[in-house]
Amino acid sequence: MVASRRAAADYFSMRRKAIILIATVAVVLLGFAAVRIIDSTADNNRRAEAEVSFEGVVAEVKGDGVCEVLVDIGVVPCSSTTTTVMRLVNRGSEPLVLLDYTTQCRCMWLEFEREPIAVGGSCDVTLCFDSRGEWGSVGNYMEITTSREASPIVLWIGAQVE
Repeated sequence: MVASRRAAADYFSMRRKAIILIATVAVVLLGFAAVRIIDSTADNNRRAEAEVSFEGVVAEVKGDGVCEVLVDIGVVPCSSTTTTVMRLVNRGSEPLVLLDYTTQCRCMWLEFEREPIAVGGSCDVTLCFDSRGEWGSVGNYMEITTSREASPIVLWIGAQVE
């Protein structure tokens, strides 16, 4: 009888230790999950702040048609070259590559990387304007062809040359 009580006590003692061990592991795993969630949220907030703190034109390319962007260069001194930086954010469902562009005049051109822009990622595009030979209100139209044939990026550009 004493042996059976001792065996029962050992059984319940081992069972209690197993429950404590399982509970400890669960608490540790929940702690790791909480840290990952907090870190992920902080990372998303940092990304959002980076996009908000960008001073230039920000355009979201969604991949479901033409993306039109209005770019106001502002007042430009006569016979000078100026640049404006735009940030293109890929909000589509697949990576995006900027392939080439067309423009109406040689006074404006673009500089950009032809590397894929990941989903949710962004790319900075530099618009250059040479005001030599221009005066007054200047407007231009540019079209950037992308790896998504049905989703070009159209830039409507305006400047005032003085």
